[in-house]
Amino acid sequence: MINQMELAPGVCLRAVQTDKFKTACFSVNFLRQHTAQTAALDALLPSVLLRATEKYPDIRSISVHLDELYGATFGTLVRRKGEVKLLGFYADFIEDAFLPNNESVFAPMTEFLREVLYHPLTENGVFCASCVAGEKQNLINAIEANMNDKRSYAVTQMLQTMCAEEAYGVPRLGTAEEVRAITPEALWAHYQTVLATSRIEIFYSGRRTAQEAAELFAPVFEGREKTAFAPYGTQVVRSAKRVRECTETMDVTQGKLVMGLRTGITVADPDYPALLLLNTVLGAGMTSKLFVNVREKLSLCYYAGSSIEKFKGVMVISSGIAFENYETAKQAILHELEDCKNGVISEEELESARRQMRSALLAAMDAPAQMDEFYCGMAVCPGDDYPVLLEKIERLGVDDLRRAAEKLTLDTIYFLKGEQA
Repeated sequence: MINQMELAPGVCLRAVQTDKFKTACFSVNFLRQHTAQTAALDALLPSVLLRATEKYPDIRSISVHLDELYGATFGTLVRRKGEVKLLGFYADFIEDAFLPNNESVFAPMTEFLREVLYHPLTENGVFCASCVAGEKQNLINAIEANMNDKRSYAVTQMLQTMCAEEAYGVPRLGTAEEVRAITPEALWAHYQTVLATSRIEIFYSGRRTAQEAAELFAPVFEGREKTAFAPYGTQVVRSAKRVRECTETMDVTQGKLVMGLRTGITVADPDYPALLLLNTVLGAGMTSKLFVNVREKLSLCYYAGSSIEKFKGVMVISSGIAFENYETAKQAILHELEDCKNGVISEEELESARRQMRSALLAAMDAPAQMDEFYCGMAVCPGDDYPVLLEKIERLGVDDLRRAAEKLTLDTIYFLKGEQA
């Protein structure tokens, strides 16, 4: 399904040839170790690069250029998979086959990529100060917006507590204070480091063959020298040593109860398909145990669900509750988790979860943006491709899910409550 080839030292192309869509897409990702020292710099860099270039010196000229390419889109990426940061760009554009007079959009898009990567607008030998200032404010606004979304904020706070001594506890975008401290000179120096020492992963989906796509991308990275590329990886903690409980008080009207668990399983492990299906049984969707039993039958939560981070080996159970229901809701959620560990999973729950997973995986195979997320993740930590993963999920039984559940250990319980609670 996917073809892989090296275009230049440290530059890998993963290509999926498909005629399902009238648009093609690609992403270019610089792989970096996520650290407290570089989180804010990594988050800011793509936006500043796309703010202005030598040929397109402002946002308007960039927008006009993309409009001339039949409404192509070109945006920034700041992703984290485990403790690996992927920063770069994502592009989506109409397939050349649907353009009149043998016109091409793919080639101009790769030319624009080269312009953005290597020819940013500068002054005094560094990034333009006004561009940096504008994008710093945009990034600060995004960071502060997370605090206003209390559901997201509670999850972030729990993970920072749970992984306080690990890189995963560092906020993906850094902190507002760190962003404010960035200077054009410091960002320029970081830009040089990123270009010189990062491994680069390119994902492409479209009608071109992998070789045809490679011929268009290769000139962008022509002349790249072989060097000692910066290492990256994720520290996986297989089990919790103790359970930590913490409470934070804010001016909120609804409590947020978030639990963090160590799964002991990552995408590279044989038990990952079972963990994926187990998560669906426990807390993903309207037929899950948390939704049906804790939310609907017991009416203890406004919402309740679970998710897994497949690169870090972490499960997050998140719920919104009335302040006075804290202890009752906590015990009810833990009861459902214990049932999974004891294999108390009905055939109806199992098959419903399997149908949901089957539908989700098939839908992902028809969504270029989701394929991009999936295959860029495989660059960070190899795992099963879609068809293999789907086949394994079809064969799983209750005992497989029970064994995966037995590896789950509770690490951190975080509760955000109101000032008068």
